[in-house]
Amino acid sequence: MPKVVAYVPRESVVHSIVEAQSPAGWNVVILDPPTTSVEDLHAAVSDADFLMFFYGKITPEILRAGKNLRLAQSLHAGTDDVPVSVAGELGIAVANASGTNSQGVAELALTLMLALYRHLVWADSALRKGDWMVDRAVGHDSYEIEGKTVGIVGLGNIGSITARLVKGFNTKILYTDIDAKPEAEKAFGAVRVDLDHLLSESDIVTLHTPLDESTHGMIGRNELALMKRSAILINTCRGPVVQEDALLEVLRGRRIWGAGLDVYEQEPTPPNNPLLQLDNVVVVPHLAGQTYESYPRRVGIAFANMQKVLSVAQPQNLVIRV
Repeated sequence: MPKVVAYVPRESVVHSIVEAQSPAGWNVVILDPPTTSVEDLHAAVSDADFLMFFYGKITPEILRAGKNLRLAQSLHAGTDDVPVSVAGELGIAVANASGTNSQGVAELALTLMLALYRHLVWADSALRKGDWMVDRAVGHDSYEIEGKTVGIVGLGNIGSITARLVKGFNTKILYTDIDAKPEAEKAFGAVRVDLDHLLSESDIVTLHTPLDESTHGMIGRNELALMKRSAILINTCRGPVVQEDALLEVLRGRRIWGAGLDVYEQEPTPPNNPLLQLDNVVVVPHLAGQTYESYPRRVGIAFANMQKVLSVAQPQNLVIRV
């Protein structure tokens, strides 16, 4: 009987979904990260075959305690919550849930574009205070996505869905990616260009790249300086992809028109983060992928991957293969 340790918050909807989707006859132990001691977690994984985690930081010590672990399965799209190199050294395969939250992230990227262009946050706030019309929203400084050039940095699962969504606004789509995407080029008329070209030509720049050594800090002062003063930057991937001090500088100086942010260099971002005080930024707390529809997909791919390991088949979304 396989043993699975599901390290997921009790308050999350994922908790009940894990219970509901657990395969019959499996020993699935669900532990709540905020209330589970290190000792209890180590004891639970000591004889486990699989470790599933969601908003629970996985340390090298946890992996070392799992002497029988065969797969560490993240329920997130990334793997920055698990020491991948250590897992590889220990012979533990690592997989993520990439693709399961793609639709939600892409939809939030579009939402941030619209919220900025139509001043939705400020109009909502003013109306609730009794002010019928906000000057900035009457049209002289409000814009349509229709006909704009959208630059997509990273045309993977999320970037491709974003391309599909914005194509409905009759946009011109530029993209940069380490690999050419001929299917997207054919479907959406996307044109592959280098990053500098994309930044200088796009009205909307939306980031959909994973966080790794090559993308950490990839959008800094030099890159932001290439953008149009009328351009907006959308980040729903990972905060450290953008150098936050550089972004703050160009937003304060109105050297770009605005930004929509779901992610930050430090999370939770502190309430005194100066980005939160700007009137040309729409902010949300890293919730792009958190949709009701995404959670069953996350858990489903996790259990499917475990079953594949048991049947000596290759799991989906492997980051480390052993």
